[in-house]
Amino acid sequence: MRSGTKHLRIASVIQILLGAGSAVATYFLIGAGDVTVAGLDPEKALGILVLTYGGQAFQVLAGLLGLLLSKKKSLLTVILGVLLFVPQLIAFLHVKNDIALILVNAVLLAVPYYYLHNAYKNFKE
Repeated sequence: MRSGTKHLRIASVIQILLGAGSAVATYFLIGAGDVTVAGLDPEKALGILVLTYGGQAFQVLAGLLGLLLSKKKSLLTVILGVLLFVPQLIAFLHVKNDIALILVNAVLLAVPYYYLHNAYKNFKE
């Protein structure tokens, strides 16, 4: 068994849980009316919502593919890892002046890195 296989599976499950959990949280926040869209035109608010759900669906898809391809040498999992890591890195670099948000984004950055690192490790062996 490749050394990255076990950890890629763990990272994949975490990605699935984060994606599904975020989708559920978004659904309940919108349903409860806790999300303010004051000052946004409806098209922009809908676009943000579509991008949010699209990102969460991508997280779940990357997790599922990571689970399915964890026993194989797969470049696809490495590409998915990069696609998960880069947007989170950009979000992390844009957070300023709020320690709680910095900590949350650091944790959220660690998960795609863990996925990417183990996908690459699995691919190289």
